[in-house]
Amino acid sequence: MNETLSRWHEFVKTGNPEILDEILAKTVKFHSPFVWKPKEGKAMTIRILTTVTQVFEDFRYVREIFGEQNFALEFEARIGELTLRGVDLIQIGDDGKIIDFEVMVRPANALQALGLEMGNRLAPV
Repeated sequence: MNETLSRWHEFVKTGNPEILDEILAKTVKFHSPFVWKPKEGKAMTIRILTTVTQVFEDFRYVREIFGEQNFALEFEARIGELTLRGVDLIQIGDDGKIIDFEVMVRPANALQALGLEMGNRLAPV
């Protein structure tokens, strides 16, 4: 497994934002399931990812697809009574840092609940 991806799993387990500071590129792009235009930069991406780890309950990866620099990580989590499924699409640059992070989530009612909770915690962004 890629070292950066191993560190990512450590972040998911611990929630330690210092790990994100190590593995995210300065110019990382974060693609949210809520907006078309990606958020850019390490600080914003750290803020979003640390917040979502507080929102998700019973988070776990159920499938991982590995490439050389691209990874698809399918996950399952809860928000209150709603269970959701999603995919993290991660691209790693030549320097070993994450340069692109995209999240997709279903079903729509769980996505709406996630959006509401994230909006409450991140406002104003």
